[in-house]
Amino acid sequence: MSDRTRPAWQLWHDRGIRLAAGLAVVVAIPMAVLFYFQFRSLNDIEKTSTTVLRRLSSDTADSLVETVEGYLKRPYFNVLLRVPQARVEPLDLPFIDPVMRDALRESPYVTSFFVWTERGPDSNKWLAYDQQSLAQPAGDINGRFREDNVFGAKLLPRLRQLVKARMAIVAFTEQVNGRTYYVQAQLRFESFARERMTSVVGLVVDAERLRSEFIPALLRDQLSNVPQPVGFPSLEAAVLAEDGSRIFESDPSRHDDTPVDERNFSIIFFDKELAAFAVPYEQQREIWGLRTGYGPQSIPEIVSASTRPQMALMVVLAVAMSLGVFLVAGAAAREVRVAEIKSNFVASVSHDLKTPLALIQLFAETLELGRVRTPERAQEYYRIINGEAKKLTRLIENILDFSRMEAGLRPYRMEPANLSEVVTRVLARMETQFAQGHFVVQTDMAPALPRVLADEGATEQAIENLLANAIKYSGESKRIEVRAQLNGDHVAISVTDHGVGISRREQGRIFRKFYRVQRELGGGPQGTGLGLAIVDHTMRGHDGFVRVSSEPQQGSTFTLHFPIPGENAFRPTLSESLR
Repeated sequence: MSDRTRPAWQLWHDRGIRLAAGLAVVVAIPMAVLFYFQFRSLNDIEKTSTTVLRRLSSDTADSLVETVEGYLKRPYFNVLLRVPQARVEPLDLPFIDPVMRDALRESPYVTSFFVWTERGPDSNKWLAYDQQSLAQPAGDINGRFREDNVFGAKLLPRLRQLVKARMAIVAFTEQVNGRTYYVQAQLRFESFARERMTSVVGLVVDAERLRSEFIPALLRDQLSNVPQPVGFPSLEAAVLAEDGSRIFESDPSRHDDTPVDERNFSIIFFDKELAAFAVPYEQQREIWGLRTGYGPQSIPEIVSASTRPQMALMVVLAVAMSLGVFLVAGAAAREVRVAEIKSNFVASVSHDLKTPLALIQLFAETLELGRVRTPERAQEYYRIINGEAKKLTRLIENILDFSRMEAGLRPYRMEPANLSEVVTRVLARMETQFAQGHFVVQTDMAPALPRVLADEGATEQAIENLLANAIKYSGESKRIEVRAQLNGDHVAISVTDHGVGISRREQGRIFRKFYRVQRELGGGPQGTGLGLAIVDHTMRGHDGFVRVSSEPQQGSTFTLHFPIPGENAFRPTLSESLR
């Protein structure tokens, strides 16, 4: 009778079919769940990437606009507000000289500052202060302030006309010798009625040079400090004038960009909140637009393109693994067991690696972006980064040491050692981790402990593993006790915590490789299951042993017993003496 004609109950008695069906169920269901969560994870990655890219673009656009506006209004605060009317009527050139000198150096886009007054010995002179002025000797005040009749003849009548508006701030554009200039002035009046102008302090900016040189240079410098997204197109920016002409492009080859964010800013040289009080800028302001984007594609298209290969790879893997279920049916039981052990180990290692790395990256990026407001907070972040790096080092050392132990390649170099000093070094090295977790460590070191033969590096690692376990499983209790004392013919090093504890049933298994205590609620700290296995191997390599005393919810005490050698153990042999 063929398989097709056999009843279903007879087919079920076929061990091969049962094994194949069982393997299909055991493998297919977890893999289906895994791929489901992987697809959800990719979807979450797309959402997160979209948010990050949008936030980067928005923050960059805001930052660039804020930088340009701050760059343009600098002279207003540095000169126009710092030169009071009393220093102009009459002119106090020794006072005005350093103010304009510093402002001209800080704002090189200013063509010249100017000052005019109708009072004092220099009355009715249009005095300009520009780059040529900086070349004159510091003591030659009259040489540094030169009379500029060209600008004076053009601008003074315009300013007298604007007095009718009775505004203290005037801003306009003017053609001088065929070039366009932005002009801004602070008018000073005879009285509060503002009917008669008695002096003026202002600035002139070459519009073409501002457009072609200074603004592009400023934006290039700012964009060089913007962190670019990894694995995505770089963030680019462009500035357009009111007429649509491009003032600046970070990448001139990308004219077909799809803008993500657009911002507008006015070409004014004072706080934009004062624009309504400036004549005649409340009616006619030159407004430029700033755009940021990632090229011709929109953000959803960019993110989708980045995850598409992973999705295709997952589909291929799903098909390949489905076929593999039938190809490995004969060795399924053994392979499932090995795969489970490896999967748990890799997952644990990945978790233990990912968490410190994520914290290091988080606090490093915070420090890099300059978002730390106080030195104390920065020092705290440095301590956290250092502590997480030490956790990674200990995890990697545990894995490497376990690999050498399994291969029989882990030698121990026995030398006379003072265990009190060894414990002190380990506690000092882990001080940052104790501080991060707010642990109180109490030590009790018996005086004059005899020296033992030990490999100090391996001993330090064993003690550090016990302290790391105490930190991990202390729960709400933040107290750890470390003791070093004599115990018969052994020196005993004990580490006590007051945390979750270990049941008697599991105390005999915790020194097995890869074994981790199972919590009833499935939660609790993760780990590779290698720490205590390494401790046990180390103590057996020292002809000693490790003991545990624990009660659930009462805490645990792990004690390392190092044998005390005889009197002749530390005497050099004849061959060593002759070296």
